Amino acid sequence: MDLILASQSKMRRHILECSNIAVTIVSPNIDEESITKSLISENASLRDIPDTLAEYKAKKISNKNPGRSVLGCDQVLVFKNQIYGKPASRKDLIERLRLLQGQNHRLITANVIYKDTKPIWRHVAITHMTMHSFNNTEIQDYVDRAWPSISDSCGGYYFEKTPHLFSAVRGNWFDILGLSIGPVLGFLNQTSERKPLTVPPIVAVLGHPISHSKSPQMHRYWLNKSKLNGDYIAIDVPPKHFSNTIKVLASVGLSGFNVTIPHKEAALTLADKVSTTADKIGSANTLTVAKNCDIYADNTDAYGFMENLRASSLNWDAKSGPALILGAGGAARAVLFSLVEAGVPKIYLCNRTRARAEELMETSSLLIDVIDWEDKELWLPQITTLVNTTSLGMIGKPALDINISTLSKNALVADLIYSPLETDLLRAASKKGCQVVGGIGMLLHQGVPGFEGWFGVRPNVDEEIERLVLE
Repeated sequence: MDLILASQSKMRRHILECSNIAVTIVSPNIDEESITKSLISENASLRDIPDTLAEYKAKKISNKNPGRSVLGCDQVLVFKNQIYGKPASRKDLIERLRLLQGQNHRLITANVIYKDTKPIWRHVAITHMTMHSFNNTEIQDYVDRAWPSISDSCGGYYFEKTPHLFSAVRGNWFDILGLSIGPVLGFLNQTSERKPLTVPPIVAVLGHPISHSKSPQMHRYWLNKSKLNGDYIAIDVPPKHFSNTIKVLASVGLSGFNVTIPHKEAALTLADKVSTTADKIGSANTLTVAKNCDIYADNTDAYGFMENLRASSLNWDAKSGPALILGAGGAARAVLFSLVEAGVPKIYLCNRTRARAEELMETSSLLIDVIDWEDKELWLPQITTLVNTTSLGMIGKPALDINISTLSKNALVADLIYSPLETDLLRAASKKGCQVVGGIGMLLHQGVPGFEGWFGVRPNVDEEIERLVLE
């Protein structure tokens, strides 16, 4: 079905495209403010206001496009039986957030389909949104970051970017974003002989920071290549809100998550069921949400790390000698697990905080010895594998301070960082003649099992996707 969307909303268009619906965008250009004021003066119900606005939009475009279906949408925020429109200024947004913080408000989302100047379908959804409590400083900081990009949102927020603002949500992801795609597809399926359309699965990668992540490009490439509906997005989630944000996003219908720095260990603790691999590693990077909102945690980092080594190195042999691992976070746990499984005879573990490394050693393997961070260079002549699992050397992070002059040119050097693609460590190792393995390959390979679990198709890691994420 060739559908006209009577809206300039990029998000509504994106939702339809992710559902494999061909859509034409036509702006209705109605005076929403005047219509809303008129409806309020006539004592119209709060539910009828977005429904009427959506109908005005669909009707106006339908009048000019006979024979075509036109979808009109509208959404209003209701707090204490009062409608709030888009914030007019920074001051207005600050005042609104002071009202909403710690309270429950409603988003009323209306969708109306017109054809040949007549309404043929309509749907209204109500979502209950409960914000965390914020102090004045937190509100001011948020406004400073978000304004003016948030000025066209009736709530003063984009839920898809800042779900951590909410302590609880009762509703559906797509309703919150302004288009009730499930009911829309249900109606379109009844009126079309084509293969039934299904609600697109939504998966998110969560981290802090997250702007560097290549995961969305990778998974969207696989979705397009496999001709699947669905979407994969990135969300920055502060650590103190991670567990609650997972629960909120699962409750509104997300299908799963990738988890990156610094949330991998926390992800394991909130799961209802844990894979054997994730349990042994002690962290999770892949979460799948069941229909009852139970969360299954897995760790595909070890798989991705080892597949990347095999694909990127010529003759690396795990059994050829000891390995030195820098870092003791969630990624280090996966690397240690994979190296032990591969048969590395000895592993030296080095972290800036020695106690954390010792804790990891006690839960991992007897093959591991902890060494002081200041002594890491003393062990370089003995090893055949060096792996950096820290964030040191990442864009926006401090540099990794290490002199590898005594490292054998026959050693393999791997860095899990992929932003930048060639870190200072890899550049120095390459100059020595060492085999080097960047983090982008691990990212690609670790994503394969997760994609298959969420979207039902096992993707291939090929040169085309490597070029894509390298751009």
